[in-house]
Amino acid sequence: MRSKKIIYTLLVVMLVVLASPQIFAGDSDRLGTASGYQTLVPVGPRDLAMGGANLAYTSGVEAIYWNPAGVSNLGYKASALASTMSIFNTINVNYLALGFNVGNIGNLAFSVKSFDFGDIPLTTEEDMNGVSGRTFSPSFMTIGLTYAKQLTNSIGFGITTKLITESVPRASASAVAFDLGIQYKGLGGIEGVAFGIAVKNIGTNLQYGGSAFLQMADEDGSTYEDYRNRETASADLPATVEFGLGYTKNVMEDAEVTFSSVFMNHNYGYDQVKLGGEYLYNDMIALRAGYVNSIDMPSDAKIHSFSIGAGFNYKVGTTTIGVDYVFRPAEYFDAENMFALRVGF
Repeated sequence: MRSKKIIYTLLVVMLVVLASPQIFAGDSDRLGTASGYQTLVPVGPRDLAMGGANLAYTSGVEAIYWNPAGVSNLGYKASALASTMSIFNTINVNYLALGFNVGNIGNLAFSVKSFDFGDIPLTTEEDMNGVSGRTFSPSFMTIGLTYAKQLTNSIGFGITTKLITESVPRASASAVAFDLGIQYKGLGGIEGVAFGIAVKNIGTNLQYGGSAFLQMADEDGSTYEDYRNRETASADLPATVEFGLGYTKNVMEDAEVTFSSVFMNHNYGYDQVKLGGEYLYNDMIALRAGYVNSIDMPSDAKIHSFSIGAGFNYKVGTTTIGVDYVFRPAEYFDAENMFALRVGF
């Protein structure tokens, strides 16, 4: 009885969030006016290879980015995931996630996503061409703490609290945001059918501040020691709501196939439809593919559509070591490649 009350409460909370004007107030006309777009850069090789469509069946620390409810199905006492990916040719995205089963309390996970922009020539008003040879590297990072619990045999819930930080010399910004998710397996009493909901990036605005925005005062009576702070604009985070439907089935004796789909509503961009599939043989070798269609997006603005990937698991006693790879073609840029190492024990 208590579990049912918890489930109903969670569903009500999710519906209230879904009805929030912050989520559905925007559309593609507001593209580029949000802040913290680093939160939309995907991590997690299995689901990325499936086009980000695996909302209903994503699991373990892989699920932290896609649907935190999947962390409720950790599969091990402890697990870790480390990955790296290059985007836009020269920017590297590095990711580390750790997950732990804490008994009846549920599962906890910690994640860090950081960007490596390389060395960028430093220019100033006095040195607009960077003749000095000085360089800098922006620091963009998302740190997350996830709690997830399997409420029943069918329903899992998860929430991630994120600290989002960005900084360049003499200027920085930060925000706090939340991701919430639910997974419902055995939907409609049909074995293998699952449903998922994920609400992401609900939080505070991001606003830059720092000494870079100080300007020498020019009012009458001011001295060379007087400065005024130029206030910067603040902007919402790019919140999204995703609804996913998945189906998994055993085929032959040692193989399993999963088909998944997602509709994503984006309050500062184009809505998306995502499709994905995975073939898993003997819980050892996986082949994956995905497709993303951004609704009403001009064809010359599309960067990513297809993705393919593979995974390999090797068990040593109670420990599983896995390697995953994702290839994602990109318009106007070199193709993106993600490599990841997984360990569970």
